[in-house]
Amino acid sequence: MYKTGLIIGRFQPFHNGHLYLFKEAFKIVNTAIIGIGSVNVHNEDNPFSQQQVEKMLQAVLEHTGCNDHLIQTLGIPDFHDDEKWLDHIITNARPFDVVISHNDWVIGIFEKANMPVIAIPFYKRELYEGVKIRELMKQGDDWIKRVPDYVAEIITESVDGVGH
Repeated sequence: MYKTGLIIGRFQPFHNGHLYLFKEAFKIVNTAIIGIGSVNVHNEDNPFSQQQVEKMLQAVLEHTGCNDHLIQTLGIPDFHDDEKWLDHIITNARPFDVVISHNDWVIGIFEKANMPVIAIPFYKRELYEGVKIRELMKQGDDWIKRVPDYVAEIITESVDGVGH
């Protein structure tokens, strides 16, 4: 068991694959820092603002009973430079013992820096992949079953709503 884990994702939107990642992470860490990536980018791949993602994350943590385990939410901008990206995290994140991810790029950066990493496998990737869910949202297809109910409510009630 680790004291504090760093979980990084874009969460565009937060979906059931992310929920699986969180549940697995909280089996091996007492507390977590959640890094929200690409907060300085607003495009088709990143339609939700940092504030919208934070609202989704807060709902997830409340509904899973993990609210007390979050010690920090950290916005992580894109730098297009791995060293600057890592430096931003090290400089701005509270201390952490392990990085938990299923993203090969994230894993590679932290392993190169000799930091402990636990790779969590993707969960039903064919269903729970952000790009597929965003495409379903744009097309008006059935995306709601791919995200937790309480996240779907946040998305459909948001000012921007579906189809950013």
